[in-house]
Amino acid sequence: MELYNGKVVCPRCDGNGLIGKHKVEDLKIIIYICDECDASWLDEDVSLDRFQDLTTFLETRGIKYKDAQIVDLGYGWFKT
Repeated sequence: MELYNGKVVCPRCDGNGLIGKHKVEDLKIIIYICDECDASWLDEDVSLDRFQDLTTFLETRGIKYKDAQIVDLGYGWFKT
């Protein structure tokens, strides 16, 4: 996992985005989302072979992206 100033760098968009921790209120779950490409992970194991596009993730769970209630919990979730 690559870090930049203590924040996790997105492996999908070649470092153009940072991974933030979020809560999807509709599903009552924590999810990790890239602020650039919307790649998402269900746990802290952020790797290129494990992401799912956020829109696809939400739609497979019955929620449209535009209707999702997603709360930003920040970037400082990863502790070295």
